[in-house]
Amino acid sequence: MSSNCTAEFEQRMDTVGQRLNLNIVKPRQAIMLSRMQFMIYKKLNELMNHNLLPYGINDTIWVALVMLYSSPENYIYPSDLSHVIVSSRTNVTRLADEMVERGWVSRQGCETDRRKIILALTPAGIQLVESIIPLQWKLYETIWQDFSDTEKNLFEQLEHRLIDRLTLLLDGLPKHSHDDHLAHDKL
Repeated sequence: MSSNCTAEFEQRMDTVGQRLNLNIVKPRQAIMLSRMQFMIYKKLNELMNHNLLPYGINDTIWVALVMLYSSPENYIYPSDLSHVIVSSRTNVTRLADEMVERGWVSRQGCETDRRKIILALTPAGIQLVESIIPLQWKLYETIWQDFSDTEKNLFEQLEHRLIDRLTLLLDGLPKHSHDDHLAHDKL
């Protein structure tokens, strides 16, 4: 199925080039590499979520729980969690609400700064993480079992380079205000 959707996407890119009378050989590969990243993300996310379904959680909650588990004394500030899971603070608040409601995380005041809140993993949260980790690690091993260590190392290096390049490009973008987005929406 994967090769079918990528092949169909490639054919459609060729059609775009033909309609515009453009030779898209050079950007075609860049377009395909970029599009395949989306496809990979979607399939990985679907696979992870399927593996976590018996626990009633998704990959985003799972990664948040693991970040709490891996933190000193099993706690983290929401802003730090937002940064490490690459999610908005609003989304982290929603995740925290859900994890608190389920009894896996508690909210506590910070002793050194009353304005800050700490998210702390509860004993039930620790137990949940420790019960799921072996299953998730097995899934990761299964995903990558057909790749040699050399291929995985190269893949990791290239992914780091791609992340660095995207970060550089994003950092160079002009900042837009909320009003700019509203004006653009009216166009």
